[in-house]
Amino acid sequence: MPVNLKRPFVNLELTAPKHGGDLAYWQRKVGNDALNWLDLSSACNREPWPIPEIPASLWMDLPDQTDLLDEAERYFGRRPTAIGAGSQHIIESLPALLRESGYLTGQTVLVPRIGYQEHAFAWQKWGYDIAYYDALEELLTQQWVVAVVIQPNNPTGEIAPAKILSQLIAHAEQQGASLVVDEAFIDASPELSVLHQQKAADLSESLFVMRSVGKFFGLAGARVGFVFCAPKWQAALKNLLGPWPVATPSLHLVCLAFADQAWQSHALQDLKVRQAAFVERVMPKLNTIFDSQDSVLNPLFITWFLDRHEDAAEVFEMLHQVGVHTRLGEGWIRVALPALDEMDALNSALIRLLKGAAGSGYSRGELA
Repeated sequence: MPVNLKRPFVNLELTAPKHGGDLAYWQRKVGNDALNWLDLSSACNREPWPIPEIPASLWMDLPDQTDLLDEAERYFGRRPTAIGAGSQHIIESLPALLRESGYLTGQTVLVPRIGYQEHAFAWQKWGYDIAYYDALEELLTQQWVVAVVIQPNNPTGEIAPAKILSQLIAHAEQQGASLVVDEAFIDASPELSVLHQQKAADLSESLFVMRSVGKFFGLAGARVGFVFCAPKWQAALKNLLGPWPVATPSLHLVCLAFADQAWQSHALQDLKVRQAAFVERVMPKLNTIFDSQDSVLNPLFITWFLDRHEDAAEVFEMLHQVGVHTRLGEGWIRVALPALDEMDALNSALIRLLKGAAGSGYSRGELA
């Protein structure tokens, strides 16, 4: 086993990234009006799996993961290595796992320039050097100890081709590195999962794949995530996550959600219907408001890319004026796919914004 001769310096006092789904923050900032906003800032399914009544006894029993592991094996087609408190729990654990194992021999971690920021932040906290890539092909020509691929990427919507993923796994193996594939948004297109492409009984020792129930199932509050990796990591990873990382009611609910194949099938079709309605009725208005048609469609969200960050920030504030909350990034705005019964409210809000723009001669500066 390689020995890491240069141990990174741990820094747990860094400023954490911001996230969508933050209406409580905006309520504190602008008042209770924020509670009435249409919240499209978090790219979780706006028509989530319906929560049944929870037996009171579940709150009194210590968690046992066996039933969920069995159901997850059917749902994923492969038994998870471990269950954590959301995929975020796994993201937080991998730097410590690989650092203490002595597996990594350097300290450069490559992450997508635009993507879920907690990946970079987790490795930064453990003292690793972060470098950014713009195209997946760049990873095949560089040296790294860890590379993170978000499949599909949030918010860019980029999808890693199966051939590239196979090449990246081989490249990681050759340099004694690790490839982390975050598949939090893959459930709406499960055929793209690297889990389906890996036919061997055991995954490569260089590969870590994460799955979540927060996006497609809309169960972000349940805090349940899964990791798939080689058997050599199982004992250490479970010890790192602890004996009861997920509450008994959450284990129970996700087990029922995975077993509900009828809802899953309906939800996949429903996403297509909702996206078609959004593209026809809503998207042209947002193209006008953003003054941009540079956008990408994902089954759960739509992201617009604007020329300048100042333009994105200005439009973000304009949408607040008509009660629509989105996710603002550096020069981009992500909009969660609305529920079908939210489409009229969103459409009406955008019409009000456009009418106000027309009445004022349309200037972003005047409207904001």
